[in-house]
Amino acid sequence: MTGGPRIHADANRSLSRLAALTQYVGLIGFSVATIVQFLSHGDADWERRMLENGLLWLVGVQGFVFASGHLFVADRVADSIGWPRGSPFQFEVGLANLALGVLGVFAQGHDRDWWLATIVAFSVFYLGAAIGHVREAVTQRNFAPGNFGAVLVFDVAAPALLIIIYLVTD
Repeated sequence: MTGGPRIHADANRSLSRLAALTQYVGLIGFSVATIVQFLSHGDADWERRMLENGLLWLVGVQGFVFASGHLFVADRVADSIGWPRGSPFQFEVGLANLALGVLGVFAQGHDRDWWLATIVAFSVFYLGAAIGHVREAVTQRNFAPGNFGAVLVFDVAAPALLIIIYLVTD
């Protein structure tokens, strides 16, 4: 079969690129939802709407996406982080992400107390993960894309954004 190995390699590269885009699903969804919200409803109650969008997309949907990676393609995720394959940490991190995903999606039907609890849990986990990523980069020279790339930026920026929006929401 002519081109067989090349087609296989091209398909693997395409799948890898698609998998790399999953780390942006929450941010893209949050951005689109917020833009649509402003276009549809103007700036009335924008803080609350933006916070609800952030909880849904940055915590909820992204939590499910990250959970899926850690639970169903754990070896690929471990490779992207620069960690050894087959570690039980993948299952535990996957469940933590799943729990945050559930909190974020359920936040839509709850009040500020639920939002605050969700933001606290999300922030503790993700800011803690950011510290772990930096520590790995410094002590192990681990600059793998899944350790010291967009994931690190998300781990810091998403909690900070949600905390700020929550504080300006009444």
